[in-house]
Amino acid sequence: MDAISMESLQGLIQVVSAWSLKVLGGIAILAVGVLVARVGGKATERAAGHSLDESLARFLGRLTYYGIISVVLISVFGIVGIETASLITILGASSLAIGLALQGSLSNLASGVMMFIFRPYKPGDYVEIGDEVGFVAEMGVFSTELDTLDNIRVVIPNAQVAEGSVRNWSTNGTRRLDLEIEIAVDSDIPRAREAVDGVLRDEKRVLDSPAPLVATSDFGDTSIRLVVRPWCRIEDYFDLRYELPERVKSAVEASGAALPTPQRQIVLNRADVAA
Repeated sequence: MDAISMESLQGLIQVVSAWSLKVLGGIAILAVGVLVARVGGKATERAAGHSLDESLARFLGRLTYYGIISVVLISVFGIVGIETASLITILGASSLAIGLALQGSLSNLASGVMMFIFRPYKPGDYVEIGDEVGFVAEMGVFSTELDTLDNIRVVIPNAQVAEGSVRNWSTNGTRRLDLEIEIAVDSDIPRAREAVDGVLRDEKRVLDSPAPLVATSDFGDTSIRLVVRPWCRIEDYFDLRYELPERVKSAVEASGAALPTPQRQIVLNRADVAA
């Protein structure tokens, strides 16, 4: 009986020793793996930060970190003696289920990555995305935030941005103002045009190149339409957009051209009047 107990004890000690060595080996590999994951994540973030946006670089760094940690954990389980084949199968099935459940978010993520690569806009740009117009407040991995002209924050999913068109008015640095003014049909057109040209020449915020355009657009029954097309820098656009129309109107009136007045001509039949 004592011999059997001694053999059982020795066997137990051998099992515990072997298991302890595996556990210590797993702990050592886990510690080294965490260190490698941190270094790899930081290195990826720094490398991506040279050419990509800070948010995307941070995201790629975290993705690298958790990817390395996942590989390390599977290796540790294998060293300890836990069956990893079934574990990998479970993780794969779980990943598929999570992917299907979060396909909208993953679509936003993929679109966000593409936008960070191709850069259709950047924070501070004035853009039109779908029905929304405003200044880009923040570019995120999953969404883009705009501040409208009336200071309302609008959050747009990146998948929606990628599926539609984006109009960016800030990219080229200059923008054209499209103004129109109507004058009476019997007005002196050259004098009216010269008056508008004078306003544009005196305005320092109007660019000389491209040259501003002042031209006759078309003729109506009682009016002539003049188009005014000056160019300016992006930062001056809205100020000029609301200042120039009044100044152009005053200059045109000072030149002797009258603004059109709706007229209606009534013809009376003599027979009807006599009756």
